[in-house]
Formats: sequence, C-alpha cells, structure tokens
Amino acid sequence: MRFSTSSIIALVAVLTPSLVAADDWRCNGDWADGGLRRVSFQFDGYCEDRYGQCFLDAIRGKGLTVHNWQAWDIGGGWWQVDLSTTAGLAWQVNNAIQDITGSWRGCWPNQ
Repeated sequence: MRFSTSSIIALVAVLTPSLVAADDWRCNGDWADGGLRRVSFQFDGYCEDRYGQCFLDAIRGKGLTVHNWQAWDIGGGWWQVDLSTTAGLAWQVNNAIQDITGSWRGCWPNQ
C-alpha cells in the first residue's frame, strides 16, 4: 500500500492536537463604584507584553474616562482587568474590547 506525502501530512495534522491556544476573553462581572461603574474582564493572548494596555488605549479611544485601571496576571496565560468608568457607558468598554479581539460578548448592557 502506498501513501503520498500530502496524505500523511494531512493525517498527522488531523490527529495531532493543536499546541497553540486561541486568543480569548470573557466577562467577569460589574458593580457600582460610587457614581461610576466598575467592570471586570479576563483575557488571554492579547498584548500581555503591554499588561493589557491595548485595551486601555481602545477604551479611551471610545471617549471614556478610565478610573483606577488594574491589570494583573491570574495564571495559565490569563490576565484580569478591573476598571471604573462613567455609569451608563460601561457597554462601550465591550465595544472597545471588540475592536481589539474581533469578538462580541454582550457584557454590561445598559450599564
């Protein structure tokens, strides 16, 4: 029985688990912070070398004022960000995250 090189490569590609994890992010809650709204999200695979600053830049690019930005490594490749912004505009944080990640999660509607 003969096998072509391309069919062997295709078979190995299908049977070998991917070693590269896809970039991802997830909502992590929100709560009142005086007259502000505090939002939290976690991410993996985006600007870790900048401690998540690409998200901060995008959020500010939406015209939001960011108060008390905090970003830290929570292990396993994941980072967490907590920030406060004007109450009623937290949904714009989701739009800024979408600009970076290309994915929408619908976090913090009407917040």
